[in-house]
Amino acid sequence: MNILMVTDVFFPDVIGGSGRVVNEISKRLVREGHNVYILTPRLNRNLPLQANIEGIRINRYNVNSQNIVAFVASSLINAFQTFRQMLKKISFDLINFHHPLSALGVNLSRKAQEIPKVYTFHSSWPKEYEIKTGRTGIGSFMRKWVERRGLNSCQRIVVLSEYTKRQILSIHKTSPRRIEFIPGGVDTERFGLPRDKEASKAELGISSDKSLVFTVRNLVPRMGLGDLIEAMGIVVKGKRDVVLIIGGRGFLEEKLKRQVKDLGLESYIKFAGFIEEDRLPLHYQAADLFILPSRCLEGFGLVTLEALSCGTPVLGTPVGGTKEILGRLDKDLLFKDTKARSMAEKILFYLTFKDISVLSRRCRDFVSSNYSWNRVVTEYERVYSEIIS
Repeated sequence: MNILMVTDVFFPDVIGGSGRVVNEISKRLVREGHNVYILTPRLNRNLPLQANIEGIRINRYNVNSQNIVAFVASSLINAFQTFRQMLKKISFDLINFHHPLSALGVNLSRKAQEIPKVYTFHSSWPKEYEIKTGRTGIGSFMRKWVERRGLNSCQRIVVLSEYTKRQILSIHKTSPRRIEFIPGGVDTERFGLPRDKEASKAELGISSDKSLVFTVRNLVPRMGLGDLIEAMGIVVKGKRDVVLIIGGRGFLEEKLKRQVKDLGLESYIKFAGFIEEDRLPLHYQAADLFILPSRCLEGFGLVTLEALSCGTPVLGTPVGGTKEILGRLDKDLLFKDTKARSMAEKILFYLTFKDISVLSRRCRDFVSSNYSWNRVVTEYERVYSEIIS
């Protein structure tokens, strides 16, 4: 099949969960013999408009980031024009939308209406806007309209979790019969068990006599990192030989660093900044615990699977897709709520957990049995074939 992936973000152009899902699925579809094309904005001017990465044919279009109006207008116009240019050379069997804005640009073309379409729903654009800004109004209304138009143009909608399915049903009143559940996956070879945890810690500059707690997140409010820092203030009162590494970037970075300083936790909490992809497995493997402190909108959580695949137990808030993944493995890995004290109590318990090696093996086996990318791609091929036939 000639498959067009239409996405607002694509890894490695942009670091993030949904872009990585698009990348992983696309790579494996190529290996299965399909021709996969990417249509995505060029958010970095240093990137070429066209590229071929592992057989994936990438087509980027320019955007004007001067302000939100210019960004939206240029996104729609240039996505539309780039799609039209691609149609002159390629006859697409199927389009897979992943995000609403680029989807609307493609749907401005009448020819797009003739091509079977699938929408992979990662998260709700209007809900993200409301949580980020604290506002509803016209901004939320327009995002909801754009997202709904993309969804309604497709024969099937794929969700990664029951949580995102409930989002669609409540926000857009979509028929449940159109929705397919296909979770995300993990590369179990790349994210493997550590050969030597002490050596992994040493490579990160952590003493072998220290317990290492790790998280990697965008440094934005919904990720709950302020709550985790507050929890660490409680943890170190009961266990002083512990270090938390926070990976990631975001506009809250300075505020979070001030919070660490105000709590006197500089010796216990380290900010790693952006962690390169080839260094991520090392961080998971060195950690004794991985923490997912999200407050809301955790649609799935690839990092949860990556940590578990490395044999690192994950403790997470009972939010969105995290509740589903950890609930299947062991409900005791879920915090009681999103509050700092609940996090601290469970972190302290698992830092002294006697059967941690047994739990580590269970984590790895759980992911290997349930979340392989090959299984995910087989399900996508099934959905594609059903709507084309």
